[in-house]
Amino acid sequence: MTTTRSYPPWLIVSRMLGTAALIGALAVTLKPGVAPPLLGPIFIFAFLVLRLGSEWTLAIRYPDEEGRHRRSAILNTVIALVVTAFWFYARSRGLGRWG
Repeated sequence: MTTTRSYPPWLIVSRMLGTAALIGALAVTLKPGVAPPLLGPIFIFAFLVLRLGSEWTLAIRYPDEEGRHRRSAILNTVIALVVTAFWFYARSRGLGRWG
């Protein structure tokens, strides 16, 4: 028998906003001249705070017996670090300045 879980809406919105901030950071970095250069680091910081903050809040405040939330938070942390490293790499190499 499956049970439905209810999480606060702010947690889901926070995860979505974090993902949107990542897309914004990549867009600003890969397409220079679209926005001020300072906006990229602000978006990356917002991504890390919103996405990882909501993942770890879910894992700590709403634990499940199987430990899926904690494993998901760990996996999301690793993925976020890899994506952030790619963003720093793209920014330092100037990958967005090809045209």
